[in-house]
Amino acid sequence: MQVDLNNTFGAVMGWGAGVYWFFTGFKDLKARRTIENIPTSRIMTGAVGSDVEIQGHIIVEEDRLVTAPISRAPCAFYSIEIQELRRSKNSTYWATVDQYFSDEGFYVDDDSGANALVLVSGARITRQGSDNQYRASSNQFSALPGPLAESLRLNADKLRSFKPEKTSWLFSRDYRFLEWSFQPGENVYVLGFAESGIKGPPPKRKKLKASDYNKVREAVRSDPKMIARFDLDQDGKLDVDELDRGTRIVAEKLLQKYSKKKLETLIPKTRMIFKFRKGHQFHISNMKETDLTRKIGQMSMLKIWGGPALTIACTLFLLFQFEIL
Repeated sequence: MQVDLNNTFGAVMGWGAGVYWFFTGFKDLKARRTIENIPTSRIMTGAVGSDVEIQGHIIVEEDRLVTAPISRAPCAFYSIEIQELRRSKNSTYWATVDQYFSDEGFYVDDDSGANALVLVSGARITRQGSDNQYRASSNQFSALPGPLAESLRLNADKLRSFKPEKTSWLFSRDYRFLEWSFQPGENVYVLGFAESGIKGPPPKRKKLKASDYNKVREAVRSDPKMIARFDLDQDGKLDVDELDRGTRIVAEKLLQKYSKKKLETLIPKTRMIFKFRKGHQFHISNMKETDLTRKIGQMSMLKIWGGPALTIACTLFLLFQFEIL
């Protein structure tokens, strides 16, 4: 008996995927029913301390707009998903290896006189619209477009698995970077556990956007007073470490100023804070509620019926492979 290890491994993985899809299909079905059963609340009058559904539009201060690194379009919030091209004997597929967001969250206003802060970590985000993408091999990382390279550098602390390090052509791997964004004024749907907005301030932006950071760096490099302030070895010029230190200090001062301004204008109106809470549904979407429930329902049926079909097919393959049948 000759056993093809690659096909056997693929069948085992398919068997497990079928079981996983079957059970997640029922979770999706539960999510759909939750969305259908919870009525839409107004932010001003909704009951905090429970699951709440709101619909509104994204608001953002002009000086808080960020530039999406691939499309280079101004936006309120963006995501970069990093995928690696993987190959087996019979298939080629893209596997997600990492993801990061431009900020911790965004604000939603429904014209009720109050707004809500949505912290996206742990949320299930369902979007309509296509992603922007950029493909590159790891031996060409040094040639990444400037905005994308800068975004990866500024968000390096958020990357858990991916490291943008250049490799030789011999060990090169293919990657693609997928970008999606939310625009100021874009309508969004949010369902999740809502805490009182009085409990804490909005998330402080930890970094300036790339263009502003570079302006600060150039100002520190060229201003005689800045040079005198940060020239620790008193040699009349700033080396790389001194320049980096000076840029960080000045940038932090600017961030503190912006954060104070934001607190003064937004906290009095922030009544709800949405964030992930174990045991509670947490959904964010730019789709209408009816379209969202339809899409989740279709996916749940596909998983509930397709999962067992895949598991049965893989089981039969393994039985024939080992000549049990």
